[in-house]
Amino acid sequence: YCFGGPLPGPYTRITPTLPGREALDQLRAADDVVNRTLIKYDLTTKLSQVPVVSFPVDLSRSDEHPGCPTTKRSIAIRTFITNDFMTGVPAEPGTDYMPLAVLEEMVEGIQKVTDISRVVYDLTSKPPGTTEWE
Repeated sequence: YCFGGPLPGPYTRITPTLPGREALDQLRAADDVVNRTLIKYDLTTKLSQVPVVSFPVDLSRSDEHPGCPTTKRSIAIRTFITNDFMTGVPAEPGTDYMPLAVLEEMVEGIQKVTDISRVVYDLTSKPPGTTEWE
């Protein structure tokens, strides 16, 4: 699920990204927002895993300005509930595992991080997905 309104696409704006200070600080800031929010609402023990993932796609605009470089990245939140890490399900928004108000607070906080294009919420179960984000 993608927050921030309609996505007319196609989206081909890829941000050149290396594991340098800027990209890692941005990811750390987004991860901090998610973890502080989970702690605030006492959700850390209900969820088995919550990777916060940075991916180098600028979803804030389509190719209306081809060739114009971008510096924005998007952030994925992947909640995961499991007993054995062999199978599992996402924490569906609007449930006790992920109340809508909590998710909205996370998204609003992440959107304040510099150069974040969009926030997405991964609803993939395992299988077919993995416990991480690939």
